[in-house]
Amino acid sequence: MSEEEKLAAQAIKKIRSWLEEETGGRGGRFTPRLSIKFCGGCNPLIERGEVAQRIREELPGPRWVPWEGEADLVLIVNGCPTACAERAEIQKKARISLVIRPGGVSGIEKAGDV
Repeated sequence: MSEEEKLAAQAIKKIRSWLEEETGGRGGRFTPRLSIKFCGGCNPLIERGEVAQRIREELPGPRWVPWEGEADLVLIVNGCPTACAERAEIQKKARISLVIRPGGVSGIEKAGDV
C-alpha cells in the first residue's frame, strides 16, 4: 500500500467517524460541506492530488465546496512535514479541520481549538 493510500484511508476513517457523530445528533439527515486546501507543493514527499482523489471517491454524499467558502470540515493536505498550509486562518474557515501530511493524519480539530 502506498503512502498516499495509507493517508487517505486514515483520513476517511476519521471523517466517517465524525459523520456518524454528526448524523446521530441531527436525526440521521446531514449533508456535510467539505473542502480541501492544498499546500503550495514546493517540496512534496507525497502526491497530494492522489490523496484528495481517493478521499473524494470513498466518501459519497458530502457536498464539496471551495476552501475559501463555508464548510463543515476542511481537509488540509500538506506534501511535506513543514505543513505550510496548516495555519489557523485556514483552519478557521470551517467548523472543524483535519490535517494530512506525510507520516500521518491529525485528529479532527474544532476551529476554536487551533
